[in-house]
Amino acid sequence: MGEKQAARIFVMAQAVVGKTKFFYFERPKTKCMNRTLLALSAALFFCFHAVAQPLALASANSTRSFQVVKNSGDIHVYERWFEVEGEGRETRELKSEFTVSAGADEVLSLIQDPEKVVKWMKAVGEVKAIDYKGGGQWLAYIRYDVPWPLNDQDCLMQYQLVRDGSRTLVYFRSVTDSRVPAKDGVKRLEGIQGLWRLHPLGDGQTKVSYSMLTLEKPTMPRWVTDPVVRANMLDSMVAFNELLK
Repeated sequence: MGEKQAARIFVMAQAVVGKTKFFYFERPKTKCMNRTLLALSAALFFCFHAVAQPLALASANSTRSFQVVKNSGDIHVYERWFEVEGEGRETRELKSEFTVSAGADEVLSLIQDPEKVVKWMKAVGEVKAIDYKGGGQWLAYIRYDVPWPLNDQDCLMQYQLVRDGSRTLVYFRSVTDSRVPAKDGVKRLEGIQGLWRLHPLGDGQTKVSYSMLTLEKPTMPRWVTDPVVRANMLDSMVAFNELLK
């Protein structure tokens, strides 16, 4: 199943779950079930089990184009705004794209290994693996050392690895877990979603695409947060690229 098809199916399933409608499919009398029903059933299974990751970001249906907001050499940071469904407001999606001289598995290790994540993710004080599950799923704790005037922040991030032909996709979103309660004086972030796309180009080259958004309503004005968010994104991607040279 391709990424666009998976995204459409997830949006269908998410709409069903959001309206608390549950469907049960009886085994058809024909020898094989319609493929669309099979795909929808699989997507519904993902929605009903919290450990699974969404197969589409909240911005999947946005028709707005990304605009370059910051760059360093061949590494660019793009931004677009989209409407948060049912809230009458907009939020930001950030994206960065670049090519590295490394295979997909080597790139993937920088995403999975906490000791490597702290080397490239800026403004981070701690990254800790909480749980590794089968099927390419893992849970990580991340604490951000955010500069004044913002407070320190943390989150629990659930990751889902998907192999799509020659591409490697890593979906992630913030979750809650009783094993890691919120800390005093540290804001627990919610509503984060994101996606890594690793596409092999041949000759030891991999195209890396990283997207991230948050659905949580901001508490600070954009003139305060924009420079911090954009700079952290660019600095992180530059450091990520440097580790693969």
